[in-house]
Amino acid sequence: MSSGKHHDRLNLLVGMISAGALLGFTLNGALVFFYLAGWLFSTLLFSPDTDVAPKKRTGLLQFMLYPYSILFKHRGLSHSFLLGTLTRLVYGIVGFGILIFIFYKLGYVSISLSNYGNFLWHLIQKFDYNVPLYKYLVWFYSGMFLADLCHILMDRLSSLVKTIWRRVF
Repeated sequence: MSSGKHHDRLNLLVGMISAGALLGFTLNGALVFFYLAGWLFSTLLFSPDTDVAPKKRTGLLQFMLYPYSILFKHRGLSHSFLLGTLTRLVYGIVGFGILIFIFYKLGYVSISLSNYGNFLWHLIQKFDYNVPLYKYLVWFYSGMFLADLCHILMDRLSSLVKTIWRRVF
């Protein structure tokens, strides 16, 4: 298994290279910005190792990530190619909803939990990739997904190399 520093270095390198390549192909800086923002968010804050590694760098958000480490065991669903990023996205949306509920009850915000739910439902119902907001969200999620994929592939490759090394030597 790779260390957190190795994951960060490789993910940041691959993220910069892929963002540069995308910029060359798309010539759309806004889309690449959201792709790179998703990549960095997933690499530095909300990675497949959220249950163990990023606690040092999340600061005040650490209290929100603790339940994640209980719900998702390391190298379990969080390291799934198809469901890993999606589980973290859903966890983040639910966590944000809980914060809205608490702040609404304390009188700090005027948006209620039902308004938040209606907003999310409307966002899903009206999905149209041609609308810039949706395009940016798709590129942000793509950055998250591909950063997670890079992380998971590095984990699996490092485990494979260690297994082969032990068998040969």
